[in-house]
Amino acid sequence: MHLTRIMLLVLSFVPTLALACGPSPQRVYKEMVIEASPAEVWGLLKQFDGMHQWHSEVRSTAIDQKTDSDGKVVNYRTLVLKNGGTLVEKQRETPDSEMKIGVTLEQGDMPVSNYSDAISVKPSLTSDKSIVTWIGRFSNKANQMQAPEGQDDLTAITAVERWYETGLLSLKETLEKRHVVLKH
Repeated sequence: MHLTRIMLLVLSFVPTLALACGPSPQRVYKEMVIEASPAEVWGLLKQFDGMHQWHSEVRSTAIDQKTDSDGKVVNYRTLVLKNGGTLVEKQRETPDSEMKIGVTLEQGDMPVSNYSDAISVKPSLTSDKSIVTWIGRFSNKANQMQAPEGQDDLTAITAVERWYETGLLSLKETLEKRHVVLKH
């Protein structure tokens, strides 16, 4: 009889545990070859206050430094988008030698939650070309398994894919124009 009560007690928590799980984390991976050296590409990407110089959807970038709870000074940037929206991102610490910049989204007009990304630059097998990789991890805006339309996984994935694709194409265009000008 005692074992039966224990089993009933344990089974009564199973539906609750299933509901406590959040949405599946999503991941978007985009890569592009750019006809410019890794040093040229990194020189532009590492400017935390310069995203408006290469992403066609960003009107301006403003930097702010804040002290975190552990006493470290951290860079934040506010991206003002051409559509009128804003994104506030916190820079993640990465050594310059890795040619990688990462952020977490603190707030903004993107249909995601728990968002972080990293953009990295690597040399291509062909000289004077670079491989730029942009990887993001996030959940849907509602942060729920059964999210309402517009706050669901598909909406989040579509928005991030579009953001990356537009950004990488803009970066490629910006750098390859510079590269052509420098060669002549």
